Amino acid sequence: MEYRTLENTAFVCIYEAFTQAFSDYQVSVDMSFKSFETMLKRNGFTPAVSVGAFVDKTLVGFILNGVREWDNEKTVYDLGTGVIPDFRRTGIMGELLNLVSAICIKNKISVYQLEVIQDNEKALRLYKKQGFQVNRILNCYQLTGGIKEPGIYKAWKLEHLEKLQEDQWITVRDFWTYPPSWQNAKDAVCVIAKSFSYTIVKSDGNLIGYGIVDKIKGDIVQLAVHPQYRRMGVATEILLDLLKQTKSLELRVINVDERDRALNIFLKKMKFSEFVKQYEMKKHFSV
Repeated sequence: MEYRTLENTAFVCIYEAFTQAFSDYQVSVDMSFKSFETMLKRNGFTPAVSVGAFVDKTLVGFILNGVREWDNEKTVYDLGTGVIPDFRRTGIMGELLNLVSAICIKNKISVYQLEVIQDNEKALRLYKKQGFQVNRILNCYQLTGGIKEPGIYKAWKLEHLEKLQEDQWITVRDFWTYPPSWQNAKDAVCVIAKSFSYTIVKSDGNLIGYGIVDKIKGDIVQLAVHPQYRRMGVATEILLDLLKQTKSLELRVINVDERDRALNIFLKKMKFSEFVKQYEMKKHFSV
């Protein structure tokens, strides 16, 4: 067994291992090679801090990591971890995590961040053993079917953009009750901006709400309304519009902070069903 970074490993080899490792995952992961490449780009994939376990040059286990500034700290994010079925329960993942920790310390990276499904008790135990601590709880929702029209007078105007401009990003930050998770954050959206449709709502020329949806998959990565304009039907109008801007028949909202009571209640009111709960976990290094 050889453990090393993925700097000299072809994407197609990583994709093959990824597909095998997630073939029996509790949440379906059915991804084309193109979608896989997009996912890596979206999450800031960095081969130099990503690691793999190799048997006869075949990748049998991996941790795919991205690197970005997060909360003013240089942070590594685990965007995909897996071991192909024939090599599970052999201690591979512990060795890979140890290697990532050593790389983080060597490169003066302060934080290692990941998400794990709450029901994945084995992974949760391993991460806690490695020094990770739960930072927050994230809820994931899906909706199949339509959305009921609000049937109210609209005193606002919906507009569509090719992308959000920098001044608009600054404005919408004030709409957030809690910041988006890594895969839904500004950097993740901007690096693949053409993959999304953008709906903004204005009242008297002022931006009061917005939503961003994946054009193909129907994933709503961000949705927020100015606090003064909530409970007026603005968010419902945005949802209705986002549904028209995606080819998917299903909408999903991934990683809603559980502390965001208003958004969780709103999604359930709109008949979204919760299909998984995750822990966002962090490990801090002394650098």
